[in-house]
Parts: sequence; C-alpha cells; structure tokens
Amino acid sequence: MLKVGILKEIKNFESRVGICPEGVRLLVDSGVEVFVESGAGEGSRFPDDLYSQAGATVVPSAEKLMRNAELLVKVLPLTPVEAELLSDSHLVFSLLKLNPSGDRLKSLMEMQTVYFAADFLEDEQGRHPVLEAISEVSGRMAVHIAANLLSVSHQGKGILLSGAELIAPANVTIVGAGMIGRVAAIQAWTNGANVNVLSLKPENMTQYNIVRDGLSLKEYSDKNLSDLLPSTDILIVSVYFLKASDINVKITKEMISMLKPGSVVIDLSIEQNPVIETSHVTNIAQPTFIAEDIIHYCVPNITATVPVTTSKIYSKKIIPFIEILAKNGLKNALNLSPELLSAMAVYKGKITNRHLADRFNHTFYNIFDLLELNI
Repeated sequence: MLKVGILKEIKNFESRVGICPEGVRLLVDSGVEVFVESGAGEGSRFPDDLYSQAGATVVPSAEKLMRNAELLVKVLPLTPVEAELLSDSHLVFSLLKLNPSGDRLKSLMEMQTVYFAADFLEDEQGRHPVLEAISEVSGRMAVHIAANLLSVSHQGKGILLSGAELIAPANVTIVGAGMIGRVAAIQAWTNGANVNVLSLKPENMTQYNIVRDGLSLKEYSDKNLSDLLPSTDILIVSVYFLKASDINVKITKEMISMLKPGSVVIDLSIEQNPVIETSHVTNIAQPTFIAEDIIHYCVPNITATVPVTTSKIYSKKIIPFIEILAKNGLKNALNLSPELLSAMAVYKGKITNRHLADRFNHTFYNIFDLLELNI
C-alpha cells in the first residue's frame, strides 16, 4: 500500500490542487493513507480543516510530506526545487504539459523518478479523459474572457458578443478543432456569435458534428484564415498535438495586422505549441497586452482562473487511478489498468511512453522489461 501525498503548487499564479477533500475522503474510506501539504488547497477554497475532516494528515512542509508519502500528486509537473526532495521510492502523478523543445521532458528524465502523465492517460475508446476535461474548461473560459475583453474598458471594440436587436453579433474565428476549439465554438455560438472553425486535422472535418446555422467548419489554410481575419472580432487559437505531428502552423504578424483595432486574440497554444508571431506568455495578474492594436490574451494556465471548478474536475478524473496505484503498487497497478499504462511516461530516466519517445526522438523502453530487470 502506497501512501498518497498532495503537494502544494508553488508556481506563481497557480492555485489549483491535485486532489480535493472529497477525493481524499474516497481514498481514506478505501483504506489509503493520505498526507496533504498545509495550504495546498487554499487557492481553491479548500482550507486545511476540510482535508483533516476528510481523513488526511496535514503536514507543514513539502519536505515532511515527501518523507511520509510515496505517491505524490500535483497538477503541474514537479519543479527542480521539488525534485531535490525526491527519493527512489517516489512515484509522481501530474500533468506533463510538454513544450515543443522537450526541455520539460528532459528535466523529468534527469529526476530519475517514476512519472505518470495525467494528460496522456487514455481510456479504452482512445480518448484522454483528464486532458479533455481540462480542455473543456479552457474552451469555455476562452469565450468568457474574450467577450469581456471586447469592452472598451479593455480597449476592445466595444461590441457585445451576442449582438442585440438590429445589431449583428461578433464574428469568432477558431483555429484548431480539438476539444478546446469545439467547446469554444459551441460556447460562442450558444451565446449568439457567428463562428468559423478551421480544423488542422482532416479527420475532425467528419468526426465531429458541430456545423449548424451560424457555425461553420472548414479545413485550415493560410488563405482560409486570411479571408476570415478582416471581419473577425475574436480569434481563438488552440493548436496542440499530444502525439508527433508534421502539421506546421504559423500565424504571422502580417496576418494579425489584418484584424481591425480592438479585436481580441486568445492564444491557448502559447506555451505548448506557439504559432502566433505577435504573442508572448502572460500571467493571471497581467493577462493581456496590445500588439498591432490587437488585444492579446496569452495565459497558458487559463483554467487556473477558475481553480475550484478545475481542481474538482481534475480530482474526480484521477482518483480512480490514484486508488489503483496506491492499493496495488506500481507493477500490479499497470497490469490491472491499461489506462495507467498509457500514462506511464518516465521510469528512472527512461522513456516508457512510445508517443513521447517518437515525438522527441528518445529510445522507448518497455516498462515491464525494466521492472523485470529491477532497473
């Protein structure tokens, strides 16, 4: 039986938590011992008392937590500071949130620990339940934030997303028809906007039935985007590939300048797959800047603006797998759960996920071979 430890996120402007008190209660009731770093849930409105009442032991520091718990749970990847506290007995479960250079993966390999990537967790239908749940929140928030940024208080165009009687609604263009793009499209359309979605993957053109009056789906091309930009009020870009892809998209400064002043760009690809030339990473405290007379919102952890909702969703999605790991140990859990096997990313410096190995040109190792050899 592995003891579970819930670490406090230490990145600036990050207030989500890996497991909520409700999830702790489920684990404790099933016989799993849980430790929580003091203050881990405060940003999500879960004080230490709620964790204590759920049956967890609250400890004052990450150091003490990591001395007591073997299975460490976070939202964001371990930082180098946290990695210094790791021992050979630790397993880590968090989002991986890869960047194009692979620097984050390299850092995790250097930690020489056992790492599960929640965003790679895949179910029997080939879907990624954790990633899709977080993406749904991102898509909804993108539209909510963009609609607000159109107001003159943010130097926007001063128009209403939905329009009004005798007044045309805003035009929303979305690049990327993955989960974020589809949710954003439906959200914007439901709120009255005219929506055009440009899909980067041909299979998305037929797989998803989102087309309706006022919502179109077309294949992405520079020409198709350029044709839409002069009349676009909100441009939402969500280009992300979990697996290796040869699709290359670049939205140039010249293309952005085709938008009219006061238009809004929501760049949700900025950290993991930057495609907009005029974008740079922003944060929750200073989320926007103006370039080419266009408002840019480039917060990579957009779901951290609603940490209560996001933490509850993340917790609900991962709890079944944390319980399997905690109660069965690494090898038995991997045998019991194909989903966990799909999330098995790094084992003591070696890549054990074929998609990761292929994408970043690393050698792939079979986790069961490594466990058999006791490496």
